[in-house]
Amino acid sequence: MFELYLVLITCFLLPTCYLITNSLRYIYDQIKTINKIQKISNKTQLNNKKILSLIKIYINRKKWLDCITMLEASINQIPINKISAEYYNYIGLCYESANMYKIAQRYYLKAYNISPLEKNILKNLANIYKISGDIKNAKKINQRLILLNKNEYTSNY
Repeated sequence: MFELYLVLITCFLLPTCYLITNSLRYIYDQIKTINKIQKISNKTQLNNKKILSLIKIYINRKKWLDCITMLEASINQIPINKISAEYYNYIGLCYESANMYKIAQRYYLKAYNISPLEKNILKNLANIYKISGDIKNAKKINQRLILLNKNEYTSNY
């Protein structure tokens, strides 16, 4: 009977230990990324990859204002439209998560105007239209997304 008890306890504790270990590793990776960025002397020369990794950390920690501030400061320093569209999309995501739907819609539209064929932008824009109650525009954007997926599917085959 004691062996059965030990087996049951082990079966319960193994998944728990696995989840805790994964969470600790994820937090460690976040801290390591933040420390690497802090060691950079000229913060205005951060590359896009480091900015996006920091943004994802802010989003996971629900630090919306920090995320928005970092992205707004970075948008003016990049010359590439695709990257600025991605930044506008992340700003819209932060505002949407903070329940500021009108502002989120404005940033999603900015991202859409820069990169109208990006699926994430289309999906987020359709979602914000749906949340705002603008079903007509949500359907239009969803139709574009479906058409884009069909074109991509047919071009692969």
